[in-house]
Amino acid sequence: MVLSIKTCVSNDGSMTLIHPHFNESYHSLKCGAMTETLQKHILPPIHYAQTLQKEKIRILDICFGLGYNSFFTIYYYLKCGFKGEIEIYSPERDLEIFEILEQISYPQEIAFLDEMSLKEVIQTLKNKQKIQKNQWTIECYLGDAKEYLKSFEKDFFDVVYQDAFSPSKNPELWSKEYFSLLLPLLKSDGVLTTYSQKGEVKECLKELGMWAYELRHSNIRPSRIFSKQEIKSDFLIKK
Repeated sequence: MVLSIKTCVSNDGSMTLIHPHFNESYHSLKCGAMTETLQKHILPPIHYAQTLQKEKIRILDICFGLGYNSFFTIYYYLKCGFKGEIEIYSPERDLEIFEILEQISYPQEIAFLDEMSLKEVIQTLKNKQKIQKNQWTIECYLGDAKEYLKSFEKDFFDVVYQDAFSPSKNPELWSKEYFSLLLPLLKSDGVLTTYSQKGEVKECLKELGMWAYELRHSNIRPSRIFSKQEIKSDFLIKK
């Protein structure tokens, strides 16, 4: 049975969805799905963690949803001339969502995936849960995110996109228990990005040893980046 998820167009013209159980959109309708993905998740690690300089980058994308974070990461890194390997790991609990993703219109920017069409990519992730190309890999784990975290070794990830539904609607993926599982998997120079401005989230991550910074963006709401090491930048506001 396919979920009764509603499609809608966000403010920058890119498509997103509204989940009936959480009663939330997968992206900020005001910011725009594509804009939010780039400004709040993909660009901060490039600017503040020098990820373009790495030979291999491993990213944990919580959760897969429409795949914007995963797809646009590959698009943008390749566009910037990144020569290394990109590995993206992403859990997704709502298995039926792939039936909807095959039907929606994605931004033209990500119709780039080598010889495969985006529809073929989505079908492969649904059926095999992993795609591996010469320069990039996407693995989609169909199940519980916290169980997925237990399968990785310490210091595995360079970047975490903390992009689950909001703390008020999906508290299990914003709890101290969850972050206690997650943070040991992040490398010492790694960063975590999130749209959430919740004070409880900030205090929880700081209590677990993370540095907290606010990022201001043009024409959209601020976001946050957390790091294990202090980041020196005039463009970040320490919180």
